[in-house]
Amino acid sequence: MNELKKIASLINELIVNDDFPASVEPEYLRATVMDYPARGGKRLRPALLIWCCGLLGGDTETALYPAMAAELFHNWTLVHDDIIDEDSMRRGELTTHESLRLFAREAFDGGDLAADKFGKNFAILAGDIQQGWSLNTILKSAEHGLSAELTLALGKRLLELGSCQLISGEALDVEFPMRSWQNISSDEVLHMLELKTGALLRFCAEAGAAIALNTCDFERKEIKMLGDFAAAAGIAFQLMDDWLGVFGDFDKLGKNIASDLASEKPTILLLKSFEKLQPDLQLHLSGMLGLDEYNEEIIEQVRVLMRDCGAEAYVREKAEEFSEQAKEILHQFPDNEYRSFLLELTSFLVNREQ
Repeated sequence: MNELKKIASLINELIVNDDFPASVEPEYLRATVMDYPARGGKRLRPALLIWCCGLLGGDTETALYPAMAAELFHNWTLVHDDIIDEDSMRRGELTTHESLRLFAREAFDGGDLAADKFGKNFAILAGDIQQGWSLNTILKSAEHGLSAELTLALGKRLLELGSCQLISGEALDVEFPMRSWQNISSDEVLHMLELKTGALLRFCAEAGAAIALNTCDFERKEIKMLGDFAAAAGIAFQLMDDWLGVFGDFDKLGKNIASDLASEKPTILLLKSFEKLQPDLQLHLSGMLGLDEYNEEIIEQVRVLMRDCGAEAYVREKAEEFSEQAKEILHQFPDNEYRSFLLELTSFLVNREQ
């Protein structure tokens, strides 16, 4: 999507030139704070915010700093999520905690255990600073075209949806592997996805609409509708993300394949597989969860089981259902270029390979 690339370029420029991280010490922590945000990425959240603003006739220039704030908020959650999931790769490069672990091994004399602890501790600190950077960026919106009242309202809404709902979703995601998969329902997982992934996307859509309408009333019909659109699109996105975690291509995805299997994460894909498989094949699939390493042969065995029982098709169809639900909401808004961008973005979420 060329328009998405334009948004990414604008946000990249704002991030690398922002002055907030300049006073962070030590220097390697400052570099770490900049790492994920400066790596690029698809910038879906900024695009969603800016295009929802344009959809309702708003000045998209005034939406740039809130869009940057949403991206920074997303990045700190990735840093902490990678620690929780013990992932080693993100966007084709080392995760923050893994990069810091290797740095500590070279720079200090504490040994491997100390380096591992250092990597995780400093990654947590980097994520904390990125969260502060996000909130600082929201406040800067008042210097770039938004009223002080609306700026504060956006900050409050970001904390409500991001710091409360998103982290609540992450908490449920962390809790699930502690429970038997037989005691976790698909509805529970969908609720978790609506919080963990959908909450920040909802903020982006609502913020863009609020900026366009110059209102602090997030109960307005247009704002709530666009929030619902984003939440549905977010679930479609996450369902496909879980699918890519098993069926994706590492070279395209840029992160670990099978990490969900290693952590025994109860995704809809995994739950539906257990639901549909015969007992002997359930046992076979269980034996391929929680392994220390996954080679192509093991991953392919899992893929065959999930494909042959119909679980893979179910998840893809479910993602398409949520995508269509999102599009139906969009079709109730004016037919302009921004609606076209948002419709294309929604299609991209369920057809992506990375």
